[in-house]
Amino acid sequence: MRKGSIKFAALTLLSVSLFTAGCGSSSNSEGAAPSGSASPSGSAAPSSSASQKPSGDKKPVTIKIWGLDGAETAVYNEILPEIDAKYDEFNLEFAFFPNEEFYNKLKMSPVVGDTPDIVIMDATELSYYIEAGVMAPLDDYMTDEIKSDMLPSIINEGTYKGKLYATAQFDSGMSLWGNKSMLEAAGVRIPTSYKEAWDRAEFEDALAKLKQSGVKYPIYIRQNSPKTLYYTYTPIVKSFGGDMLNRETGLTDGKLNSKETIAAFDYISWMIKNEYLNPVADYEDGFYTRKENALALIGHWKAKEHFETLGDDAILLPIPDFGHGVYTGSGSVIWGITTAAQKKNVADESWKVLNEAISKEYIAKMTNVNGGIPARISVLNENENYKEGGRLYLYREQLEAGIGYLRPQTPAHNEIYNVMKGVVANLLLGSDAAEELTKASKDLDEVITENGWNK
Repeated sequence: MRKGSIKFAALTLLSVSLFTAGCGSSSNSEGAAPSGSASPSGSAAPSSSASQKPSGDKKPVTIKIWGLDGAETAVYNEILPEIDAKYDEFNLEFAFFPNEEFYNKLKMSPVVGDTPDIVIMDATELSYYIEAGVMAPLDDYMTDEIKSDMLPSIINEGTYKGKLYATAQFDSGMSLWGNKSMLEAAGVRIPTSYKEAWDRAEFEDALAKLKQSGVKYPIYIRQNSPKTLYYTYTPIVKSFGGDMLNRETGLTDGKLNSKETIAAFDYISWMIKNEYLNPVADYEDGFYTRKENALALIGHWKAKEHFETLGDDAILLPIPDFGHGVYTGSGSVIWGITTAAQKKNVADESWKVLNEAISKEYIAKMTNVNGGIPARISVLNENENYKEGGRLYLYREQLEAGIGYLRPQTPAHNEIYNVMKGVVANLLLGSDAAEELTKASKDLDEVITENGWNK
């Protein structure tokens, strides 16, 4: 197998023995236990243990939850014990693991026999685990009432081959950030809606005016972190008419190596050549602290820093229309129920946990901390920032309009992600986009075909 790909069905007993010998019990993984938990396993606090629940005719069942450790973990450690306390019929045991450890454990879990009942993970990984038989559909649980209150992008990211497998508390916000004073000083028009976005000619005129007005490097695209451009640059690739994958065949040929996708990535080289972009910036604060950029292609997660350092000068602008429409990025952390929960007959109880997690109360609690875009319209309606005229309204407007473009839903996601990280890094060093993407497409399709990930 090439490039570290894993065929799920080909895991051997040798792999199991090596995994368990190297990691030990999953409950003893360093850093997995949430603060305040009663044991190293990361299980819920004592209030959620079976001994704390009222005894009745039916013993409470145990619901096991695994999730990615990250910015949201502190909130999970608050809301999961609260959910647990509301229900006598189940106890929650939960643990959060670093990215690599989480996915290694989840891939091995059907063989080891410890698959959790609920998983909290990045939406880009969903299709892999659906194809591996780990995830169960939610169509029998998600009512039309709930769906109608969800952003369409949340439904889209949880849907695979016509079935709904996941839900979420938030989506990401993606646009250009702008420095209002710099833009006004350069005489640049400031669009406030995606319907008023710059076209390519006006965007290039804006870059030229900003450069002439004394802005050292008019735009920052998070070039100090090439791996992140797989997400942040996707709306631009789509607007050029390209894509990372042929979403019908599951192969990259004809899309990643197309003239449209090549043109989109060649545009990075064009911005470098014109000194609109600093290819060797190894810092991320050029826009909001150093003020050497007037525009920044980055998401909602920097809103706090932008507002604190730039004040009213920090504004959102739509990503330009490069010829094939205006788009935004989409994608978040999703919650799903596993087929293991079905086999253990705890799927109904697991859904009660998910239903609580996507309640207005817990969505608001989460997004107040991580800055994500609330998944429910009813929550957005109660937040001043997301009402029309609010500072973050553009994020909502774009997602409600259905112009959020997902990264390809494919089991090959990690392969594409890793290859594109290298492509972008090489472009920043002066490589040719056509050569890079042609080679990348050939290499990726070999891996995709070998693993049977093409459709």
